[in-house]
Amino acid sequence: MSGIVEYEQTPAGFTVRTGHPLLGDIHVDLQSVGPDYRKGTAQAFLVSAALNCLCGTLSVALLARGVEYRRIHATGKAVKEEKGGISYVTGIDLDISVEVDDEDADVLAHCLKIVKGCMITRSIMEGVDVNVTLRPV
Repeated sequence: MSGIVEYEQTPAGFTVRTGHPLLGDIHVDLQSVGPDYRKGTAQAFLVSAALNCLCGTLSVALLARGVEYRRIHATGKAVKEEKGGISYVTGIDLDISVEVDDEDADVLAHCLKIVKGCMITRSIMEGVDVNVTLRPV
């Protein structure tokens, strides 16, 4: 896996080529929904990345400590704020529930403390420098 994600957009839709063996390519047909329903895809990807990072790290931490959880269920929402007429994502609210046996509750509590800083959520919390190079073809 190269770690490079490729994105291509036409007026008809877009494709994200993740380069990841599990995710493959994500194809979006913009013509299948009206303009009002096309908004928010980037926000959904951002929240999905935070959820995947945090839940995946939690899963690894639990399994490494011998806890066989039944299910991790999570929801997430981007918190938006307008500054100077421009919208910004100012936070992400994540709600995670984990089904474990009662005797594993202490291990779960410990794991929840240590995984709050998984790479994606930690990076978002700290802020990320983004360098953009834009050039005509």
